[in-house]
Amino acid sequence: MAKYMIHAYPKRMWYVEKFLVPSMLKQGIDKDNITIYNDSEKKGNLRACMTAFAHCQGDGGTWHLQDDVCICKDFKHLTEVHDHGLVCGFSSEMYDGTGKVGEVTVDRMWFSFPCIRIPDEYARDCSNWVFNYLIGNMAYKRYWEDGVNDDWAFRAYIKDHHKGETALNLAPNIVDHIDYLIGGGSRRQRLKPCRAQYWTDGDNSVLELEEQLHQL
Repeated sequence: MAKYMIHAYPKRMWYVEKFLVPSMLKQGIDKDNITIYNDSEKKGNLRACMTAFAHCQGDGGTWHLQDDVCICKDFKHLTEVHDHGLVCGFSSEMYDGTGKVGEVTVDRMWFSFPCIRIPDEYARDCSNWVFNYLIGNMAYKRYWEDGVNDDWAFRAYIKDHHKGETALNLAPNIVDHIDYLIGGGSRRQRLKPCRAQYWTDGDNSVLELEEQLHQL
């Protein structure tokens, strides 16, 4: 049975609790398999993410979701079918360009932190590498000094420690990025929404979410 961890920021906990988690439960995901890591201590993006990674126990894997996604209609089914190895569930043309779909070497995996499955062993090891090697290393100061770049740090770890391994870039994407609908992010807002580029046309999940939010 698949496990899920939602990486949350205090200003978006309302969305996580009232919309994201209920949407997962509605599809039949067991509440006991959902963990929420809320950066209530304001550690910042990078340190909070790596602290959450350190809590991934066991020899299985976890689907990591950010607090500003909308899941697709068959999210539960697809995460269970593909619950092995490294799996990227989100892609944007803004950061990934087009193509690179399917099984790829880790240097071609998408910037998929809105939704990514990571083996728990990798998550723990990445956390250890970031805290004990990356942070404080002046050669990489520009990547850790402002407290962000969790996705960059993970990719740097993967490409260095698991070179030659493969990841699955999953299309259609299984989440869409909806930060433009809910606000509250810890970073400066983008001028253009960073949406999923491989989204099933018949999936109206985001439109339905928009309608629900407009009713608030």
